[in-house]
Amino acid sequence: MNYISLDLEWNQAYAQKALAVQKRLECRLRGEVIQIGAVKLDEDLNLIGSYRITVKPKFFKVIQRYVMRLTGIDQTMLDHGTPLPEAIERFHRWCGEDFAFLTWGPDDIPMLEDNLRAHRLDGSWLHRVYDLQLIFNRQTDGSKNQRSLEYAMEHFGIEQNLPAHDALNDAYFTALVAQRLDVAAGIAQYDERRGDNLLTTVIGDADGGEKGFSTPELLLADERVATPTCPLCSAPLTPLDNLLHSKGQRYTRLFSCKEHGKLFLRMHLLRNFNETWRAKYVILPADEAGEKDYRKRLQDSAVATTRRRRPRRKPRQAQEASTQGSDAATPSPQ
Repeated sequence: MNYISLDLEWNQAYAQKALAVQKRLECRLRGEVIQIGAVKLDEDLNLIGSYRITVKPKFFKVIQRYVMRLTGIDQTMLDHGTPLPEAIERFHRWCGEDFAFLTWGPDDIPMLEDNLRAHRLDGSWLHRVYDLQLIFNRQTDGSKNQRSLEYAMEHFGIEQNLPAHDALNDAYFTALVAQRLDVAAGIAQYDERRGDNLLTTVIGDADGGEKGFSTPELLLADERVATPTCPLCSAPLTPLDNLLHSKGQRYTRLFSCKEHGKLFLRMHLLRNFNETWRAKYVILPADEAGEKDYRKRLQDSAVATTRRRRPRRKPRQAQEASTQGSDAATPSPQ
């Protein structure tokens, strides 16, 4: 089996334009791929090939200034790019028959899937994916933080001698990091644990054929959220505390399974293209540090709520008027 270290660059449209396109397509399209970069490694992690192509966008045709500054890709390059159907056919052929993707972070493959769906193209061959960011964390300090590719390069003493935010360059540096990891062991653990999560899914996904939820409240009342089951044994989970609401429509709740211990349910609520709601929904083991942080944030949230609910004091003038009125109505002692 070969490994394909993959990186993408994508263009974005302003919110109103993006929403109009998504409604017309009846699917989600957060950004449009404009560059594909990949490096092929054999089973011993030797570099054996590379692929880079600039993609001509169909929906978000004008490059956003920020994207141009970040990537160095200008409008002329986009206008002379290869349409996605042709670019992806060539890329798939280059990947070969037996391969798995290595990415840095969880964003590239879902973005590519969105693009293929918008073009009515098959994306079933994208299913074999491993996030090197998770493998790196497990095989270094065990952190749960999202570490940048630059952090991993610095950790291993890899010199950044090529510009960042070029898809091929970033894929190449990801491959160099992979060579310093035990990828086979990481994949074995990854398959066993499904990444850091015991369950990862999306509920209310209009792209996946679901209707979506008309309000966040209805989503939170869904049985998969209110009364979830353990992904390992299917036993009902027992809630251990309240639902924690964080900024950006993020929610966390601590549950317990009799057989598998404490588990976190985490969700990020997002808008579908048709104005309904979906949630990225994960269940993962709860460690001591995570539980401590969760309970502290719950306590802080409860204190903040209590402060907001305190009755307002009357203005001083109103208090004085009230006091004077009360004094006037009080009979003088005999």
